[in-house]
Amino acid sequence: MSEIKVIDPVPDFTKFDSRLYLGMDVGGTKIRTALVGEDGTIYAFLKEKTPRDCEPEVTIQAIETSIHALLEYFLLPQNRITAIGIAIPGVVEPQSGDVVVTPNMNLTGIPLGKRLSAHFGIPVFLGNDGNLGTLGETWLGAARSSRNSVGIFVGTGVGSGIVIDGKLWTGAGHGAGEIGHIVVQTPAMGWKARLGNLLPESVVTEKVPDFPVCGCGNVGCLETFASRTAMEHEIQEALKLGVQSCIPELCEGDVSLIKAGTLAKALKANDPLVTVIVHYTAEVLAYACLTVRHLIDPEVIVLGGGVMEACHRYFMPIIEKITEADRLPAAPSQRRIVLSQLGDDAVVLGAVALARSGMNYGENPAEDVKPDSSRPKFVWNETLGVMNVGSKVFDSDFFVDEQGETFLRTETDGKIHRSELKSFVDEQISQIIIGVKGAEEAQKLKVTEKAIDFLTLKGIFVRVCPMEEAAEVMNCTTQPTVGVFFIK
Repeated sequence: MSEIKVIDPVPDFTKFDSRLYLGMDVGGTKIRTALVGEDGTIYAFLKEKTPRDCEPEVTIQAIETSIHALLEYFLLPQNRITAIGIAIPGVVEPQSGDVVVTPNMNLTGIPLGKRLSAHFGIPVFLGNDGNLGTLGETWLGAARSSRNSVGIFVGTGVGSGIVIDGKLWTGAGHGAGEIGHIVVQTPAMGWKARLGNLLPESVVTEKVPDFPVCGCGNVGCLETFASRTAMEHEIQEALKLGVQSCIPELCEGDVSLIKAGTLAKALKANDPLVTVIVHYTAEVLAYACLTVRHLIDPEVIVLGGGVMEACHRYFMPIIEKITEADRLPAAPSQRRIVLSQLGDDAVVLGAVALARSGMNYGENPAEDVKPDSSRPKFVWNETLGVMNVGSKVFDSDFFVDEQGETFLRTETDGKIHRSELKSFVDEQISQIIIGVKGAEEAQKLKVTEKAIDFLTLKGIFVRVCPMEEAAEVMNCTTQPTVGVFFIK
């Protein structure tokens, strides 16, 4: 069994009188189970591998085992949990708790909610993982300040969710927001090919491409071109064709499963094959973002999931460049495309938000938790190139700690060092926001190996974003957050 990660300080639950929830992200490669408080505080989590190539009962048992393990660790009776929220990568019927279809898993047709509720004697609420990831980001993350947002989560597949006026929009059949299954390349035969012999012999007609079949059974779906699985298949095919890559070495010879972290290592090593595949995938995702913008025009598009978290430094500049070049005009607005603020926590927190809503303890969780009003307000003045932090004005690089105290940086080499991080990052910090002036500056930014090791060991999520977005995150976050701003 995997180790349970405990977030300090953990209260004495025998004297803890607030509600407790379990949030679960049941994905294609892992099952993540979190013990969560009423305000979204994650006290502990357990991550297990999802059983592969097995009967549904094996997966259900793995879910039950994860829940039992977390409860037993804290000696919590089952009735101490108010409700369980579970995210599933597919279409679910929330009223009945039935799984309608899971394209990349084996839970299709399983009455999972009823099974688990009967087993534990606890109310269980099911939702689509993309929907709940978006709900989590709306409650406590990158879309906290918006009323209308879309989340796109790139992992085993491509999940998504839509929030309109602060509430999830799931459609008539609870299938809305499945951006991974929008058709981005049609298999329809072209009109010239249909004319056949009616055309002069000199006219060359194109054949219909041989598209891969999606897990949902259709062809031409976005996730067959832009998911971790799609990248995995493309790399496997290239390796069979004789293309050289460090991937086999990183995977110790077994390339049947290529994880997002492995892709990130290959990118760092400037592997030519992975670099090409990632660039192509980023372009496909960028055009998907344009499609979302033209169809729904949300205030915020949040990009998350394991692939984005591991490789966002390579994806985001490409996505920003393509979306900024959009030629279809819109009225002036604060539309933006941002990286997930909650990382792996987005989905489990969204699952808890769903459970709270199902228990009528928060119909709209986005309005339940407010940022700390005692922190100074951040305002980026692009015209003057300065950041206002409360009454202070900065025209050079600076830090800001969790309490909002600011410190000028002494390093001038354009790098972030472990020594300076240690001076203002403590055990309670969950994320560090790095503000830069644009995509070009983001690419130039360097974090030293020792600084990366320091942040990794402490489990701190790093997010690099433009100054205006960084200011908004600092203003809206409810998580323990520090910032580094590169102004000059």
